[in-house]
Parts: sequence; C-alpha cells; structure tokens
Amino acid sequence: MARFALMALLVLAPVAAMAGDPDIGCGPGTQIWAGNSGVAPKVLGATTNGSFGLQTFGITFGTLGCHQGGKVVADAHVREFAAANLDALAHDMAQGDGEVLSTFAGLIGVKDSDRADFYAFTQRNFARIFANDDTTSLEVLASLEKLMAEEPQLAVYASQG
Repeated sequence: MARFALMALLVLAPVAAMAGDPDIGCGPGTQIWAGNSGVAPKVLGATTNGSFGLQTFGITFGTLGCHQGGKVVADAHVREFAAANLDALAHDMAQGDGEVLSTFAGLIGVKDSDRADFYAFTQRNFARIFANDDTTSLEVLASLEKLMAEEPQLAVYASQG
C-alpha cells in the first residue's frame, strides 16, 4: 500500500505542482491539497510540507514541486504579517494610509522619511499590487517588490522585504 501511495505521488506530483498554492510553499502538502481552498487544507498542506524535512528535501534536490533557483522575497515575519492582515493591508493601501500599512512599512524597513512616499506609492499602484480578488499574500509581496524595484526612491527597500 505504501508503495502505491509513493508511486501515485511521484506520478501526480508534476501535475499537482502546477496548481499548487504559493502561500504554503512547495512540497507534497501543496501537491496533495492542490485545488482546495480554505484554512484546513492550507494548514494541512503547510504541515505536510514541513514534516520530516520534506520541503527542505524538495528544495535541495529540485523535487516535490520545489525549485532550486530564485530568491527569497520576504522574511518569515513579513510573510506572516501579510498573510494574517491581507484584507486590512489591502484596505490601507487602497486609502494610502493606516495602522496596518504603517506596521508593514516598518517590517520591510521603510524609513520614516520615506513613509509618505511609500503610502502614496501603494495607493497609486493598488490595482497592480492586488491584481484580483483572489490575490494571495505572497503574490502581493512579489508584486510589491517588483514595483518598488522600479521606483527610484523605494528601490532600496525592494530586496529587504
């Protein structure tokens, strides 16, 4: 039975990886729970990915839907904050001000002297940062980093996120 499950995982892994949820990273949990939505599948997928070093194994060897290239876009605190406060962050960015946006700016290292420009920037680029109603926190962080890299005054913060 275990052999069958392992073979099924290896055969279906590439297909499932294409539909995986970027919020929970790569690994078998992403593949197993691909296409499901809600808190339970995300928690189960993230837990599976983190169990027994599976995600680390996948990244190290380029398996389980993981890739070896690329760069880390945001540290854990920024990712966790964005995921936990996504709706409030969207609200504040749309307004160009707010407590959650201020806290977020601090987490990514925006200096006090650049905060007003950062707030105006997020408001001006809101539609590009939150491309649709289903935009995930990781997509927001990736879009924000890309857009900030193109903005001379804010480019210094793009790689700190």
